Amino acid sequence: MNIEDVKFDVITEAIKSLDTSHFIFDWTSPFPNEVVIGAFIKAELVAIIGFIRQYDNLNNYVVNLEVRFEYRGLGLGAALLAIIMQDALLQPGFDGFVSLTTKTDGTENFYFHLGAKKSSSQNLYFDTQASLLAIKKYFPRDGV
Repeated sequence: MNIEDVKFDVITEAIKSLDTSHFIFDWTSPFPNEVVIGAFIKAELVAIIGFIRQYDNLNNYVVNLEVRFEYRGLGLGAALLAIIMQDALLQPGFDGFVSLTTKTDGTENFYFHLGAKKSSSQNLYFDTQASLLAIKKYFPRDGV
C-alpha cells in the first residue's frame, strides 16, 4: 500500500451512512462544528479524524483520531493529522497550532514523534514549526 492509493475526503455529513463498525469510537454523531475527514482505500473507510476549529483559542482541536487496527503503521494517522495542521495554517491567526487530549497510554509517543509538546498531563499541542515539518513529511499529495 502506498499513500497515493489512499483517498482523503471530508465526511462530516456522510459519516452517518458509512460503515464505522471496525472503529472503537462512535463516529456517527459528530460534535457541533466538528469536521470529520476519512481516509479510504479502495472505497473502504480505514482511518478517521475529527476536529473543531477553535476561533477563541486560535487552534484546531482534534476530537478523535483513529486508524483501523489492520491499517496502523502505514502513515495514515500522520497524514490525517497533517491535513488538520494544514487547515490550521490556513485559518487567520491559528499559525498552524493544533491541540488534542490523549485518550490512551502509549499514544503520546506517536504524537511526540510528530513534534507534539505537552501543555499538561494529557494535553498536547503542535506549534507552527512542528506543523510545518509534519506537513512537509506527511501531507497527502492531493490533500482533501
